[in-house]
Amino acid sequence: MANTKISDLGPEIALSADSERRASALGNGSLKPGQIVYVDPSTGKVAATQAGTNDYIVGILDKGYKTTIDEAIGDGDPCSIIIPQSGHLYRIFCTDPSGAVPAGSPHKLSTTAGSIEGAANTDLNTAGNIAVNTKALASGDTVGEFRWL
Repeated sequence: MANTKISDLGPEIALSADSERRASALGNGSLKPGQIVYVDPSTGKVAATQAGTNDYIVGILDKGYKTTIDEAIGDGDPCSIIIPQSGHLYRIFCTDPSGAVPAGSPHKLSTTAGSIEGAANTDLNTAGNIAVNTKALASGDTVGEFRWL
């Protein structure tokens, strides 16, 4: 069965034992924990990062104080953005790989807002790669566990 929401993998976004750095923002009513976001300077609200459109990254939206891990953070509600650290593990939204992707495959920002996607035929040292999946992905998966590079 495909993993299509963060709760399919577990109840947390950050999985490493070390503490995480965070930034504060406000929810926008549509983004969910596990999405790659930045803070819109005109509103102070989170906005989805998208390759080729707005390549800004602050981090990964964490679960809300008033919502479950699969619900969007309410418009104007305080929220927390995890600032990813190299080597740490996170649950993140990704584009459907449309096939099996072995663990250790590189990923980059996606043209799908708030997600990352496989970086096919690229070396891990290629510019633009931001994470590798730590568990295999299957067709239909839109969330996964990743190690930040």
